Amino acid sequence: MKLLTGGGFAPFTDPALPGQGLITELVNAALELTPAPVSYSITWENDCSKHLFPKLNDKEFDMGFPWFKPDCASTHRDERCVNFHFSEPLITIPIMLFTRAADSFSFDADSDIEGMTLCRPKGYFTHDLDRPGRRWLSEDKITLVQADSPAACFHLVQQGRVDAATVNLFLGANTLIAEGLRDSILPVERPLSEEALHVVISKRHWRGTSHLYRVNAGLKALKKEGRFEEIVARHLEQFWGQLQ
Repeated sequence: MKLLTGGGFAPFTDPALPGQGLITELVNAALELTPAPVSYSITWENDCSKHLFPKLNDKEFDMGFPWFKPDCASTHRDERCVNFHFSEPLITIPIMLFTRAADSFSFDADSDIEGMTLCRPKGYFTHDLDRPGRRWLSEDKITLVQADSPAACFHLVQQGRVDAATVNLFLGANTLIAEGLRDSILPVERPLSEEALHVVISKRHWRGTSHLYRVNAGLKALKKEGRFEEIVARHLEQFWGQLQ
């Protein structure tokens, strides 16, 4: 069984991280505990734009991780929903708004964001901005700027050209440190959304459901043993400790 992932996604996946990252360690541990385990390998490809299409969709690899899952019940035509099965969630992470520290920014209800300009990097998902009951994009309730990188979004915030950048908490924290913006930009306390990371496999894979069962059964066993929580806690403690 061949698995595909990419680096540069601390604390979740990177060859240089302890255990090659939180998610990588969870996947390895789950596959060790799965019923009827099979041999497998993990390939690292940092150009994640190639992962889903063509590599996983064309079954060059059996499974890939970690991937966000859209709300397939309401966006059933999304290409990820159409083409891939998703494992049980590996971890759920908060997607935050990052704004200028000097600004008075309130996010108590979705209506507080309407009329604002948000920045999210090119290629990143936007389904949380247009979910049922929100429809910020399809009903033109916000302006979305898609910059070339997370750093570019954060600099647009600093320059006052957008109201907020929106990325996951861990990527945002890393970017603030790397760009020297720790004191001038802060996360808003309330998450914009919470999104889970999954293992994915093509719906056209002839052993798709059996491989997916292996992952899900292994995750269940990992949680039953208490190792799941230990792995997550250890990696998160290391991540925040290094940032400090």
